[in-house]
Amino acid sequence: MTSNRAIGFWVVGAVCVFLGALIAGAVDPSVLGATLGTTLIAYIISFVLILIGGMFWISVATAIHEGE
Repeated sequence: MTSNRAIGFWVVGAVCVFLGALIAGAVDPSVLGATLGTTLIAYIISFVLILIGGMFWISVATAIHEGE
């Protein structure tokens, strides 16, 4: 994996983790109009984004380790 591609994957992973944490931190179930379903959907989306970011980071680490 070239270094430019690895840096790009790290950045995409960081953005995914950042957005997931941003969504998870902003969820407030006590807000007027928030239902149990919308709260769960927000938590699920944030969890999936964090997992996707982790997969990007793990794939870059594996590729760099195998390249050495």
